[in-house]
Amino acid sequence: MGRQTSAHDLASEHQATRRRPAPGRLGGWAALSLLVVLVLAGCVEQQPYSTISPQTAKADDIQWLYQILFWASLVVFVAVQAGIVYTILRFRRSSANRPEQVHGNTRLEIAWTIIPAVILLVLFIPTARIIFDHAAAEENADFVIDIYGKQWWWEIHYPEIPANPDDPESLALVTANEVRIPQGANVLFNLQSNNVIHSFWVPQLSGKLDVMPGRQNQLQFTADTVGEYFGECAEFCGAAHAWMRFKVLVVPPAEFDAWVEAWRAPPPVDADPETADVVEVPAAFGVCLACHQVNGTNAVIAPQGFGTNPVPDTGNPGPNLTLLACRDFIGAGVLVNNEENLRTWLTDTDRVKPGVYMPNYYDDGSLSDGQVDELVAYLQTLQPEGGCPPRPPLGGDAATPEAVAQN
Repeated sequence: MGRQTSAHDLASEHQATRRRPAPGRLGGWAALSLLVVLVLAGCVEQQPYSTISPQTAKADDIQWLYQILFWASLVVFVAVQAGIVYTILRFRRSSANRPEQVHGNTRLEIAWTIIPAVILLVLFIPTARIIFDHAAAEENADFVIDIYGKQWWWEIHYPEIPANPDDPESLALVTANEVRIPQGANVLFNLQSNNVIHSFWVPQLSGKLDVMPGRQNQLQFTADTVGEYFGECAEFCGAAHAWMRFKVLVVPPAEFDAWVEAWRAPPPVDADPETADVVEVPAAFGVCLACHQVNGTNAVIAPQGFGTNPVPDTGNPGPNLTLLACRDFIGAGVLVNNEENLRTWLTDTDRVKPGVYMPNYYDDGSLSDGQVDELVAYLQTLQPEGGCPPRPPLGGDAATPEAVAQN
């Protein structure tokens, strides 16, 4: 005897039918989702850490690889989603058709093995070629810059640019968190660390390169477009990893030379005008002497680099403060450089940048309010007599420095 259809069965079937969206409804939802994605994409401001506006030949190669990967992934995604939608509509529950059983289908198994292999091969060949093309440093670099990854900031040395042009053996030009290079120069970066692994990354100029203890890695590129380009550490390295940012400033050669001369000149303000032989820093700067240097003053005892016997703890000494007033940021990108933020940094150091090695001398009583004011006023004088060298425009479609600091 045939099975009798009960009212309960009819109700269940009716509910199942109501839950199944019609093909037209599925298409409508898909179109709406695509529209929302496009609208949101149009509202997003171009970020300075994006790779989609390359400004060097090396970054162009990386962008070309990204485009190949993107379009290949898009084709695969569309094909897979189309297969899923077709299966849902063609073999939905209300249909009397059942899908063909393909377990053990040799042709299908070969197809879905060969097709991914071909796709991976198409991606691998150009990727490997570009990796090997850019891995080895060239011998014709215009000059060398040594980059020291510290916790959590960057120390930049120009070993081929002595502090005193009349004395080639004088200390090299040293700065922090801002790498200034002349336009069109083929620059070789020596990257090194003696604490943890960092990663040096300027998205618009080059790819990432690890900065590893016990090994010197080299990165080389030529930047032909004047501008400011934002970089960061791209390898988790500790508590303040997110605030280990830096900038690369590509400037015309004449402006680069002017910056070098400004760096060599002593600060125009002397805390003790009667001193004839050396410019003295304010007395309040005494708590800073063990960690910071100011070129052209008596504050030159703090060591720089890693020295001959590096130790694991490289939180001290701190950055060279020469021309500090001409930098956009303090704390390796954590705050915009202005009077208010300088005072905040000196009084709330460990709260502004958790994990920082710089002691909070204000909390422990080593600095009074008056001494903080004295230090802030002095730090704002650390610029050439004629004012700071001109800064290039933001490279690519980067956001403003204030927006970068807030992100």
